[in-house]
Amino acid sequence: MDFTVEFYETQSGACPVREFLDDLKQSDPDDFAVVLTGLAKLRNSQHHRAPLSRRWAKGSSNCATSVN
Repeated sequence: MDFTVEFYETQSGACPVREFLDDLKQSDPDDFAVVLTGLAKLRNSQHHRAPLSRRWAKGSSNCATSVN
């Protein structure tokens, strides 16, 4: 099953995650590539387990990616 990764937007239309990614792309392209790889993996349900995601409440998941 494929999923869409959607970023939170504020009421004013700002997208903090996208802003972070834009800054990261400029400041550290290698870490940016790692983060995008993690986000791409979240599109496929076979990757919906630790370390990319964890269930924290019924019906909700928390997704993360790590940069080493």
